Amino acid sequence: MKNPNTIPVGRRLRLWVRRAASCIAGAVLRLRSRPLDPGLLASVLIVAPHPDDESFGCGGTLALMAKRGVNTHVAFVTEGGGSHLSHPVLSRDDMCTRRRIESKAALVALGVNLERVTYFNAIDGTLAHLSKSVSLELVDAIAALLSRLKPAAVFLPCRSDGSSEHDAAFVLVHHAIRKAVLKPRILEYPIWSWWNPSRLIRPVLTYKAVWRVGLGDAIGLKAAAIAAYASQTHPIPPETLPSLPDGFAQMFLQREEFFLEHRDKG
Repeated sequence: MKNPNTIPVGRRLRLWVRRAASCIAGAVLRLRSRPLDPGLLASVLIVAPHPDDESFGCGGTLALMAKRGVNTHVAFVTEGGGSHLSHPVLSRDDMCTRRRIESKAALVALGVNLERVTYFNAIDGTLAHLSKSVSLELVDAIAALLSRLKPAAVFLPCRSDGSSEHDAAFVLVHHAIRKAVLKPRILEYPIWSWWNPSRLIRPVLTYKAVWRVGLGDAIGLKAAAIAAYASQTHPIPPETLPSLPDGFAQMFLQREEFFLEHRDKG
């Protein structure tokens, strides 16, 4: 990641404002939240629209669940190949391969059994405008996994997270839960909402509950998992800028993770 001193002053100022807003949002969430012991969840499905969302959004909690022996499964909706479409050297297939390798390294760092991982391989960048037939196929595949696992809780990005892909993934999973005729708890984790904390105002005010998980030593495991996604946090030569914005990854290296639970259950 780039040395903050090398970032132009204007961008550094905007980054400072974002970090300040994120800190304020975190303080508000902390006041509104109650502690959650992830080790008490019987079984969990963590849905990540892209390889890295699981580590950014709930990597510490995932590590704690793995350590406590919680029956945990991770599902990646897309192959992650859309992050460097204009790269002069890497092809889309190269990026897909790289991100799958990175995802496995991240999950190993978190203590996840790789036999409990599913890749749906939807095309990154298309979730918000899938054809009806492709959408139904993906919903059916997610519903089949849900029916097999019957998780007590499903973790996925917030339903209005500020990413069209995340928002679309939420809708797909919502439909899949209904198709599977299940009623798991749905715990939403912020990703891009941390980058634009105004998106957290409505959930904080209207959701049934806000939960917090103290990470303790698991913060180191989360940091290692995030570091595994070097294709997103570091430039890939000859490019000089990373895929993610300056300062984005650092926002997730906090001692707590927050989850929002809506009034309905899917």
